[in-house]
Amino acid sequence: MQGKRGSAGTLRTAGFSLLVLLAVTLAVLRGVDAWQKAPVIAELHRPPAFAVPRDFDFGRYRLSWLGSGFEVHPVAQPDRVLWRVEGGFLAAGIGRGEGGAWERRELLCREQSLESFERQGTRLRLKGHVRCDDGHTAPYELVLEDDGTRGIALTVALEAPELNRLYLGWVRDPGEAVFGVDASGISRSLSGQRLVVAGRGGEEGAPGAFYLTSRLRGFHSLSAASQVLDLRDPRRVGLEVREGRLVAYFLIGDSPAELLGHRDAVERALPRRPAPD
Repeated sequence: MQGKRGSAGTLRTAGFSLLVLLAVTLAVLRGVDAWQKAPVIAELHRPPAFAVPRDFDFGRYRLSWLGSGFEVHPVAQPDRVLWRVEGGFLAAGIGRGEGGAWERRELLCREQSLESFERQGTRLRLKGHVRCDDGHTAPYELVLEDDGTRGIALTVALEAPELNRLYLGWVRDPGEAVFGVDASGISRSLSGQRLVVAGRGGEEGAPGAFYLTSRLRGFHSLSAASQVLDLRDPRRVGLEVREGRLVAYFLIGDSPAELLGHRDAVERALPRRPAPD
């Protein structure tokens, strides 16, 4: 009898230890998952001279540098802001996988320097570096270009092939609602969600990441890589692109239909993809 009681006690102890180990493992996995999905926000460093506000015109548009951020708007309509940034707006990193349980961040580069603005006709180039957690740095170039009355074209390139994650962030106005689009037009609100989006053409010819807002602004990514739109913060939009470059548009219009028309016009102007065999 005593031996049986001892064996039962050992089994209970082993079972309890197993439950504790399982609970610890689940807690660790939750922590890892939370880190993988946490917003990546850049910390901006700029020369002392950049503390002074100044304007940079490129075609019909103007970037108004405010000392620690900027607004981009039509020259003739300063209240119609297409893109607003406060502090850091570009980060980078190295990741593996394409989403779900297999997606993992291996390195983040969250220190962003902004070192120069260069005007070239209807283009404005912003240059600087990103610094990674392991200490190495990589240059970047961000180009804004006048795209006529429909808005501005944006190109971002990291000059480091090993960096295959790009993180871009910008400001949402207080109370600004964000909406997705489906085949029938404007769909449900996207606010409060973190959405994994197929790259352009990735799913049944999908046009990539696109949304419009209650302030009649639109964003349209042309990246072929999968992306994540992070709209959990009511004051901020976060975009993760699973490659080290991005071509996108910030669109402006007087109605949702006009914004959709601008998106479609951008798509029509792109080279046609070859038909599948």
